[in-house]
This record gives sequence, structure tokens and C-alpha cells, in this order.
Amino acid sequence: MYFLFSYRLLGEIMVAMPDEVMQAINTQKAGKVLATVREDGSPHVIQVGSIIAPSPQMIAFGAILMKETSKNLEAMKKKGVMPAVLVTVEMKSYQVRGKVKDKVTSGPLFDKMNEELKKMGLKANVVWTLEVAEVYNQSPSYDAGKKIA
Repeated sequence: MYFLFSYRLLGEIMVAMPDEVMQAINTQKAGKVLATVREDGSPHVIQVGSIIAPSPQMIAFGAILMKETSKNLEAMKKKGVMPAVLVTVEMKSYQVRGKVKDKVTSGPLFDKMNEELKKMGLKANVVWTLEVAEVYNQSPSYDAGKKIA
């Protein structure tokens, strides 16, 4: 059973991911895909292993080689268009859509991301953050497509 979660912060309704979605995102072996939109409106989809959920309201990921993706995220932020993250663990799959918030180049989140990436011989130039706006069950079941937050 799924419950819709939301709360108000400074007069704005914030969406919180359910625990099972956060656990899936924070599972290292999960398949994680990020979908953005190019200037011409066509989709751009990449696998991103660094996607994490530091809180129920935020998704973050390190930009290592994301030249086109970063360009798309900048344009989407200006236009208010939301990228989507699809995460899959075994037979469970969730889509999270969020507002592009920040491009972080220093601080605790940036340092923590690079600490983890260093174990794989990688380094992020920036860390992008998304404010969670919508969460959908995309598991292969009769609940596929159901909004859960």
C-alpha cells in the first residue's frame, strides 16, 4: 500500500518520497536513469550511478561527464521543465520528477558525493539537486503509473 506524502514549508507544498522509494534510490546496485529534454524538445536519457536521495524532498547526482545533460538541466531550470529519474531494483521501479534547484560546486553535499565517487576513481565537477515534485510507481504491476507522492 502506498501513501501520498506532502507538507508545507514556507507556504509552499513540498512532496516527500515514500521510504521505499528513498531506499531504492540509495541502493548502490539499483539501475538509475535520468531523462532531460534538449532545446529541440527531444528526450535525452542517460544512466547515472551517482543518483542519491539525501532527504525525502531531494534528489542529487554528480555531473562527471554530463556535458549535454548539464546544458539541458540549465535550460529546463529556466523554463520550469522537470527532469525525471527512473530507479529500478529487481521488480520494483519508481519514477521521480523534480524541479531543478541547484548546481552545487562546494559544501557538504558536494564533498560527500566526491568522497563516494572517489572509491570508483571518479570525481564530480558539480552536484545537481532536484526538489521532488511527483513520484510514480512504475513497477510491472496493475499499479504501474499510479502517483504515490
